[in-house]
Amino acid sequence: MKLPERHTHWFKSRAGTNLNNMENTPYLYYNNKLGFKISYLTSDRRHDDSLMLISYNALYKRMKSNTCCEKELRRGSLGIDALILFSSLSRQWKDAITSKFGSPKEEIKQSWFAQHYEFDRKAKEFYLAHRYGDKNEKKIDLALVEKFSYNASMLNTVIKMKTNRKAYAKALGVTSLDIWQSLSNDVNAFREIPHTLPPNKDSLRRKVTKYQKENYASLLGRLANNNAKKVISNEQTALLDELIKFHNNLDNVQIAKFYNTTARVVGWKEITDGTVANRKKKKHISVHAGRKGVKSLKNKVLMQVKRAKPSTSMLYWTMDGWDVELLYQETVTKMVKGKMRTVTTYHNRPTIVVIIDPFNYYPIGYAIGTHETPELIKEALKNAFYHVKELFGDYYMPYQLQSDNYAKKKLKPIYEAISKHYTPAEVGNAKSKVIEPYFNRINNKYFKLLNNWSGYGTVSGSKNQPNSEYLSKTKKNFPTKLECFKQIDTIINQERIAKIDEFKKGWKNTKEEHKQIMSFENFLLTLGSETGYTNSLKGDGLTITIHGQKYTYDSFDINFRHQASLNWIIKYDDNDLDQVLAISSCGSERFILQQPYIQPMALADRKDEDIKNWQKIKEFNKSTVSTILDEQIDNYKALDPFLAQDKLENTMAKLLLTDSLGQHKNNKSQARLEANKATAKLKEKTLVKEQKQETKTFAQEQEEYYKSQINVSEYL
Repeated sequence: MKLPERHTHWFKSRAGTNLNNMENTPYLYYNNKLGFKISYLTSDRRHDDSLMLISYNALYKRMKSNTCCEKELRRGSLGIDALILFSSLSRQWKDAITSKFGSPKEEIKQSWFAQHYEFDRKAKEFYLAHRYGDKNEKKIDLALVEKFSYNASMLNTVIKMKTNRKAYAKALGVTSLDIWQSLSNDVNAFREIPHTLPPNKDSLRRKVTKYQKENYASLLGRLANNNAKKVISNEQTALLDELIKFHNNLDNVQIAKFYNTTARVVGWKEITDGTVANRKKKKHISVHAGRKGVKSLKNKVLMQVKRAKPSTSMLYWTMDGWDVELLYQETVTKMVKGKMRTVTTYHNRPTIVVIIDPFNYYPIGYAIGTHETPELIKEALKNAFYHVKELFGDYYMPYQLQSDNYAKKKLKPIYEAISKHYTPAEVGNAKSKVIEPYFNRINNKYFKLLNNWSGYGTVSGSKNQPNSEYLSKTKKNFPTKLECFKQIDTIINQERIAKIDEFKKGWKNTKEEHKQIMSFENFLLTLGSETGYTNSLKGDGLTITIHGQKYTYDSFDINFRHQASLNWIIKYDDNDLDQVLAISSCGSERFILQQPYIQPMALADRKDEDIKNWQKIKEFNKSTVSTILDEQIDNYKALDPFLAQDKLENTMAKLLLTDSLGQHKNNKSQARLEANKATAKLKEKTLVKEQKQETKTFAQEQEEYYKSQINVSEYL
């Protein structure tokens, strides 16, 4: 008997199966004759259950004798039992055998069918190679391959038994029989393999008849490539597919109804809702976007990119806004039915914009508001850079930044300015943002424990929602908006405390080429706040109003004073008002300005730092005056030879008036000489003054400073 290799061990391991009975039974059908194993008769070379009726040598001699009735059916060999013809045994021995081992009739049946069963490997190869579907793109499931292969093998055996009816009847010990009933009985009894042939004779007969006509393909059923489909043409499949993907998500019955309305008009076969279900399952990729949307297609059907978290800190930031699942009460005055009334609402929820570093999901920055806006996002970014400077001493930028596409036109320039690489998330691809699972985690870990927790969002489908009746009863105890914001502040700080050590350790391992510092000018240019108006430069600097308070700013860069005619836009940081960024209204000039140092009036209040800053201003003014004088001298030197040219005489004569004596040239020469003398005299006075100043005390200098200040604006 040949059996499939993968089931051989299974057969041998199951005590009590028919195959074990076959291996342990003394009966065995051989060459269409019933045999009995000699080892069950002999007293030596025996089986444990032997009747021990005769010695092996004595039995062997009797089988070889022409005068004895016992006949040898099969000689024994290694692994093969010797058999004696059961019908040649004496009645006494037969009775002893049947008394102990039972009637051989059922054993004969089992032995006969099992002996002729053979696993059909060609059937298995056929089913493994088979393809089906509109484009032959599908393969048969391996479990079905096994099932079809066993059924084909069983049908082969049934046909073999049917063909050899006489031998089969003899094995059963009958002269006539209902062949199909008998075969059906044997098929039902043979369970050494998991076949699924029909249990009644009529169904078995039809199965065998179809198998003989169509061979292996007869067992495929709906998996066969046949032409008996109700939906065949391109027009039919196109219509059905479009109805399936219709955005209203029609059910199968509705789709079949609409399809059949058209089918009756053009003469197509009508379909059932089952046909729609099969088509819907088959074309689920093509119709998914129409039924569920492109976002769902990307998130649930298309292939996903698997990513590993950053290896160190500050390599990657991702950010998003979230309507926090916390409720707060807010009292407002508004018009109700023509009257101003005070109304308190309890359904309010705050919004938080969070920036995390996925290295260890550290909340590097955040901002809280009532709803997501570009301004709230900028506040979160500023908070992130404040925190980075607090941790690492400077405004280090992330090497890469990811965000969604909210307010893209307005915010993209900011994102690109504060990171080495800006990589926005693909529209509709929520899975690309690891921050959303982070929101779920902190919602479960922290926010769910608070009494004003509103529950999971409606799209989550979660049944673990808070008791709405209890929330309604306790709503007057909800925190105010500021108190609710404080709850969120506390939770974010708890997150930071728990993860800050690991985050700092990760920063130490960050490569130097990945550490990008943002200048303070770039910080203000990108994230700074504006006053909303322009300012002009005056002698005491730029005076601006921030939050109702006046501040004065100036610069030691002489180029800033050269632009005195321009109007300036001021960008500032609320956390650091010592410096601001002045941008010309045309955008071509930018300067960092500082608040001027405030000197004490009383000399007794002077400190070393005051003297240093006074000296700094003095040196700046001295340098400025020197620059002015040098420029005048250079102008005189350039104009003197230029004005002396003869070709300019007539031109000047037309423009200048003569004196009372009618002279012009002498006056011109005299003026030139006097100008040269004045320049030399001014330079000499300046040199003498500088020498005297070196011998003066600080107090004398201060006194003179108050008496005669140089008005630099005269020289500008």
